[in-house]
Amino acid sequence: MDNNDKGYVYILTNPSFKDDWVKIGKSARKVNVRSKELDNTAVPLPFSIFATLNTAKYNAAEKFIHKMIDMVAPDIRIRKSREFFNITPVKAYEILKLCAEQYDDSEIEVYDDDLLAEISAGSTGGKSKRTPRAGRLTFEMLGIPVGTDLAFCSHEDVTVTVVDKGSTVRIDDLELSLSAAARYISEKLGTVNQSGSYQGGLYFKCDGETLTDMRKRLER
Repeated sequence: MDNNDKGYVYILTNPSFKDDWVKIGKSARKVNVRSKELDNTAVPLPFSIFATLNTAKYNAAEKFIHKMIDMVAPDIRIRKSREFFNITPVKAYEILKLCAEQYDDSEIEVYDDDLLAEISAGSTGGKSKRTPRAGRLTFEMLGIPVGTDLAFCSHEDVTVTVVDKGSTVRIDDLELSLSAAARYISEKLGTVNQSGSYQGGLYFKCDGETLTDMRKRLER
């Protein structure tokens, strides 16, 4: 894929904001260009870049982050339909990292010195480019065609639709990895996995069989 097709989801801070206010938006261009565009008479001081996510699916990534925040904590959006949130930059960064896990071409870059120091101490993740793990479950290996509906195991009336040969599905106008979809649906149903780990193949069924069981059967 041409890198020119990639764009950014960004977290911006501003010295004139409260400490727990951020702007989470997207840009097809370098974020420093976008942050300078936002430096106008509407804000007394220029924006600073806190962190960015670079991916070809930056439009979907931004929509996913906004929808997750609105669903889990709808009161933290400072103004309806705007990109400003009452959340600390570090919390916003954790959401950005979660979102990055579903895109194979994702790359996170951190600009904040304090967060970079925290990363150097090994307490969180930083700039990294994801590559698919060997043996990653895909719809192609299971023989599941694009357009197939998969049922969520605990609530089989809830379904997602396969959108590619890899592991991407669509639900509520969002395109998510299986794991991210499992987390998204669990959050909506109020059945959050306390470990925070979602192995997508265990959460979805095709023709009454979980994807993990399908894989084991085919491998045997």
